[in-house]
Amino acid sequence: MPASASSAPAPRPSWWRGFFLLLALGAVLAVVAAGWHYVTADDTVLPVRAVAQLTPVPTTVAAVRVGLEALPVQANTYLITQTYDVAGPFLRTEAALVLVGLLGVALVYFLAVVSSFARPAFVAGMALVIFLLMSLNADLLGVFDAQQQYFLVLALAVLALPAYYFHAFRPDIALGKRLLLFGALVLGLGALLFGNNPNPAEVTALHLSGFFTVSGAVAFALLVVWVAFENVYGLLWLNTQAETPAGRFGLLPFLLASGLYLGTLGMYYWNNGEVEVLPGWHLDPLILLVPAVVVSWLGLRRRAATYGAWVPYQPGMIHLYLVLVLLGAAALGYALATANDPLLLAARDFTALALLCVGAAFLIYLLLNFATLLRQKLPVYRVVYEPRRFPFYAMYALGIALLGAVLLRNQLIIADQVKAGYYNNLGDLARLQSEVTPDDLSQALLAERYYAESDALDQHNHKASLGRAALYRFRLQRQNEINILRRALSRRPSEKISLRLAALYNEPQDFFDRLTVLREALKAAPRSARLNGDLAQLYTRSAIADSVAYYQDRAEAAAPDDAVLQANRLAYLIRQQQWPAATQLAQRNATTPNEALQSNGLLLARLTNQAAAAAPVPDTAVALTPVRFARLYHDGLNRALRRDTTLLSVLPYLAAQPENGAYLDQLNFLRAFTQHYGGRPVAAQTTILPLATGSGSATGYYQQLQGLWLLDQHLPAPAASRLAEARQNGTTSAALPAAYALALSNQPDSARRVARRAATGSDLASIGPARRLQVVLDPDFRTSFQQAPDSLRVQYLVLRGDELPAAQLLPTATAITDPARRQVALLAQLPRAIQAGQVPAAQQVLGQFAPAVSAPGASAWNVLRGELYVRTQQWPALRQLVKQGHFEGFDRFHHLYFRAVLAETDQQPKQAATLYAQLVREAPFVENGLVAAANFHTRQRDFPAAYNTLLRGIEYNPESAALLKAYVLAAVPVGLTEYAAAPLAHLGALLSPADYATFRTQYEARRASYATSAAPWN
Repeated sequence: MPASASSAPAPRPSWWRGFFLLLALGAVLAVVAAGWHYVTADDTVLPVRAVAQLTPVPTTVAAVRVGLEALPVQANTYLITQTYDVAGPFLRTEAALVLVGLLGVALVYFLAVVSSFARPAFVAGMALVIFLLMSLNADLLGVFDAQQQYFLVLALAVLALPAYYFHAFRPDIALGKRLLLFGALVLGLGALLFGNNPNPAEVTALHLSGFFTVSGAVAFALLVVWVAFENVYGLLWLNTQAETPAGRFGLLPFLLASGLYLGTLGMYYWNNGEVEVLPGWHLDPLILLVPAVVVSWLGLRRRAATYGAWVPYQPGMIHLYLVLVLLGAAALGYALATANDPLLLAARDFTALALLCVGAAFLIYLLLNFATLLRQKLPVYRVVYEPRRFPFYAMYALGIALLGAVLLRNQLIIADQVKAGYYNNLGDLARLQSEVTPDDLSQALLAERYYAESDALDQHNHKASLGRAALYRFRLQRQNEINILRRALSRRPSEKISLRLAALYNEPQDFFDRLTVLREALKAAPRSARLNGDLAQLYTRSAIADSVAYYQDRAEAAAPDDAVLQANRLAYLIRQQQWPAATQLAQRNATTPNEALQSNGLLLARLTNQAAAAAPVPDTAVALTPVRFARLYHDGLNRALRRDTTLLSVLPYLAAQPENGAYLDQLNFLRAFTQHYGGRPVAAQTTILPLATGSGSATGYYQQLQGLWLLDQHLPAPAASRLAEARQNGTTSAALPAAYALALSNQPDSARRVARRAATGSDLASIGPARRLQVVLDPDFRTSFQQAPDSLRVQYLVLRGDELPAAQLLPTATAITDPARRQVALLAQLPRAIQAGQVPAAQQVLGQFAPAVSAPGASAWNVLRGELYVRTQQWPALRQLVKQGHFEGFDRFHHLYFRAVLAETDQQPKQAATLYAQLVREAPFVENGLVAAANFHTRQRDFPAAYNTLLRGIEYNPESAALLKAYVLAAVPVGLTEYAAAPLAHLGALLSPADYATFRTQYEARRASYATSAAPWN
């Protein structure tokens, strides 16, 4: 016959203390984890995320000046607004793994302790273990055979037989050794279970945690019943714990405190779980469990009078209680971690009822047994488990009977809620398996079936509804998802479900549906910043500005530091063009790390022509989000206009990432934009060429951009060709720059025709400039030239100044009275005058009107000075200009050209060759520089280099007569005259008949000369 529980030898104190502390630490960790999930799980399972919307804003980002007219270079910038959406529900596999680990710890301690008990307690304990192992259904994982229960038999044999051996034959074995043995056995079973089944560890953990649901609910219920009266006992201790009667409270204060506590629980039950303790604070019975568990632990030794006949205190109840706390907290923590609302509702209702019924029974027990002692202010808490009239077990029977009666009256709804939570966990398991094997549709259908069963047991519970919604979302069944979410809201309001449902109503025709959802949600949560913010964003689609301001103010009052709300307000102010208010808001948030605010701030700076600090360079290893892209895009535009090319090393890597495919065109455009305005215009043309070819909707825009940039390089003829293609592709705004390009290409008739269409077209911004251009292009304008205002006279000189006689080229320009406009006219006429041989007059004008060579605005004048010095071979003056002159923008390439000429003059052929090669590579649009480079190579007898230089020039600028003439002549020494046939024919269209005949004679003479030199000597 086994020894009684009281006769079991006590373990060594050191062993007991170490293993006991380990168990206590596990129980504390389980409680802390449950508290952590209580606070954070809802946001982890259903995280609210800001969803960015990019609203294109056509913006003038630069301008190409043609005389006094600034032709806008427009690009889409992007206004960032954000609404809220809810992701998930996410599966908490890490919480399942923790639960399985805690279950293993509890099982080890339970077996080690129970195996030392007397026969009745041992049998009851082992029955619980068998019930637990059977409920886990581990054989379904396929460890051996999913159709047979081999693993269950093995687990029962491995765990039950040693427990019986210790109980029946070796009760003297120390607790520490039992713990080590059972720990090794449980660890071995766990390793076999996780390592020998075909499923991933996450699936295994979710399987075990799912099938543990009912057992966990039982453990939690046992814990609640065990501690159900402890809060009343705690109030008794507070009333009677003082050392002297004067410091103790009497019967009436105790009754008042207990009545308030039990009355609050009664109100909770009566009001269907809604008791507002303080504004915004609602009673949660789960919170009341914490002091009950602590009080029960502190009074466990004194309570031994009620259970000592069955289970000893040490080792025994002190361990079993911690095991029960560990299991109950683990089960509750997992329900919290997975936001399993049927289980949580059942836990709250059962806890409230148990605390109320058993607590009331305990109060009756105290009054029947110790009322007289309480009146005498004696320390009743010391003798509370030594009743004289009403036994303790009768109190428990009364409390449990009251609890059972209420549960029966409620038709055992709590049992249905536990089953619903159980099916929710099985639905999560099937959903995870469907994600592991996405091609197996049966698992997804099984998950939906489990969720439907849960929905039937606890109608429209949010866990099941959100699980089914996630399945519908994966299958892109939008209407099904909307329907299930609307049904979930019919159960009870939920801010997150309302946000998700509102996010689904994202079409223009869904305006009123979305409005209805948000308004209904606000009735339940009027102080929700997210709901108010989304409603404000919805009203921005309408003309009701008052509603936008009203809901924006309410949202910011609820969350004054929310960066999403600040970014939305800034976007709204920008859209309404309220520049002072927008600037003030942007300055107030200048140091914010929020990317949406930074992006809108950069856009505001671009629209108001204000300086903006550079944003951090993005990490190329991280995919772009809409917000991050917009910030990069706006920062890139601002950097490019400051000639900052930092992003050129980053943009190719970002464009190469497949995840950034949605932004590929914009990234390539930004790269080309940075190259052009960063001083690499030829590379910019190469980068943008793929975008400007094809038949896409944006092809015409990129062709217009190509044309404008060519016009910026003073290449009107190639620009006219690209702009004509843009017009053919439906880009109406290309008409005005096309007219200017044609006029600068000496095609006045075509320019007048295009300008007429621009003046009557649909692009409103082009109508006024096009009409002014029509006046200048009028064939009879020259007769009224003197009577015209200075602005039109300047534009005439810029576009048609070459029609004037050579002697009038400069005097006509100097006659302009306004200094700024006269400067524009002179800059247009001076190259023509130099070309026409008016060198002395040009020198005189430069000396009279040009600023100092180092002045900030002298760059264009310095180019003309340099051209004049090269033409007249004034090398000292050119050298001084190169050293002291100010060159900016594309004029820096002329500076490179002048340096190459000086190197050649100084008899430094290697340096000259290097500089000319750089010029040919980076600036083939510098016509005189390429001709000079070809002449240099010809003098060096490097005829192939001369030919290739000019070939590069005509490829980039095929309409240049000077380059074509030089190319045709350079083809003769290298024997490639057949390649010169087409350029020679094209020159017939560019030159006058007399000039063409003269050049043809020169070309034939060169061919004859090289033919004679190449003939055999004999």
